[in-house]
Amino acid sequence: MTAYRFRVKFDPDPTSLWRDLVVGADRTITEFQSAINPAVGLDQGHLWFVGEGEDYWDSAVKYQCPQEYEESLGGDPVLRTERIENAGEVTIGEMTRQLGLEQYDRICYLYDYGDEWRFYAILKEVLSDESSDKEPEIVKEKGDPIDDQYASPGTTESDPPLPDPLYSVLPETAVPVADLRELGKRDDIVHVIPLLSLETGFGAVCERFEIQFEDTGYVLENFQPGWQVVEEVDGVDKTEEKLLAALADAVREWHAEIAEISGVMTGQHFGEETVEAMHVELEAELERKGYGHL
Repeated sequence: MTAYRFRVKFDPDPTSLWRDLVVGADRTITEFQSAINPAVGLDQGHLWFVGEGEDYWDSAVKYQCPQEYEESLGGDPVLRTERIENAGEVTIGEMTRQLGLEQYDRICYLYDYGDEWRFYAILKEVLSDESSDKEPEIVKEKGDPIDDQYASPGTTESDPPLPDPLYSVLPETAVPVADLRELGKRDDIVHVIPLLSLETGFGAVCERFEIQFEDTGYVLENFQPGWQVVEEVDGVDKTEEKLLAALADAVREWHAEIAEISGVMTGQHFGEETVEAMHVELEAELERKGYGHL
């Protein structure tokens, strides 16, 4: 009884297009892949592989689509620099064991060797109460599917950077912390929590924050060219406190992901102490609001 929840992100624009997919441990990588493409707007007419981390072509192991694997059987294994597996025969459970995947670890997925549509998938959760035979299922998503597969990857339009009513309220750049706290006084906003505040000559400004409405919560980050929604949390059937707790968990997951991304980019290792340091403002704000137990 084991299934896995992966968050599959479009590499050129990971905050604007992603899908959460739950798949049983006994389902093959090919079945996993067959659920990804229609969910993101791609066809199934090209070769593909799944690899380690975000190494893509440099991956030390490649789980190739069955067509390519069968056609490459006659190749000279001495000339290969990577281990090749048949994605049609390897299950998701076997792949996680072979790669030693733990929570928040990544795999990469490259589709169409000409256009090179690149995605990476984060192992968000191991579900011990789900059937190992569970068919791949999209359980959460963000962003419209790719409109034109034959346009260059990364040219799809992004979602509006902010939900209403904030789209017309916040500036494109960092926002003063004082302005965020004023937003918290509005009747339609339950909580606003600054997460990344910087001191400037003009006072404290914020580059990351969470905001909670009665039925929805958002984690926002200032990327170029402006604010974008990192995580949206549905508050239906949740109390105010449960929605705040879910938002806090989403922030902690995002901080862990940022540390991992930074480590990949810089070649350094950022451990739990680094991630805990990123939580400081969150924990302080929760304590200030009387929710230090969350």
